[in-house]
Amino acid sequence: MSEQVNLNATNREVEGKSSSRQLRRMGSVPAVIYGGEKDPIRISILEKDIAKASEIPGFATQILNINISGDEQNVILKEIQRHPATHRVLHADLQRVNPDTKISISVPVRFLNEDNCMGVKMHGGAISRLINDIDISCLASNLPEYLEVDVAELDVGDSIFLSALNLPEGVEIPSLALGDDRDQAVVSVTEAKVLDVEPEIIETEEDGESSGEEDAGESTDGQEETDE
Repeated sequence: MSEQVNLNATNREVEGKSSSRQLRRMGSVPAVIYGGEKDPIRISILEKDIAKASEIPGFATQILNINISGDEQNVILKEIQRHPATHRVLHADLQRVNPDTKISISVPVRFLNEDNCMGVKMHGGAISRLINDIDISCLASNLPEYLEVDVAELDVGDSIFLSALNLPEGVEIPSLALGDDRDQAVVSVTEAKVLDVEPEIIETEEDGESSGEEDAGESTDGQEETDE
């Protein structure tokens, strides 16, 4: 588990697009904290702080500590908006949590033993990652940073489905309760594709000379006929 991220924030009383643009010009990012038994509050966080924190592995799947003038609140990141070109953080939605809060969140998949996969090493197969993030439900105290999927024993033609994952204690995949058709493959090993490439025909210098001689001969013969 990564070290908990701590961010300082300040309350912002004014809302609207013009206010948000002004905040960004001043080097801050507008954000909202909601959920729990308290009313939503509007805050701002220094852009350099949240940008640095967002680079920490597990930032989006861990409990963050937000300090608002001495009032500390535990939250999880529900959404972060970035500029499509510069990727600068533009806005963040944060949800209040406590250890007993049940939350729904998407966590990344970490694939283990890809280099030692039986289907790859023994039979020349290829690993196909089909799902990279999985929606889970759990108490905030049981929130995992990622789900591990071990592919060491997979052979060509084998797959690992959502229902076969070894989930941490208290973690559920809500989609599986909606029917068997929601049980998707997370990873599989397939036969490696072999591309048939036609060999390139390279004209050698000798071929070129022969062709030239023949052309010259034909040209001469043609000239002779014309002269006649």
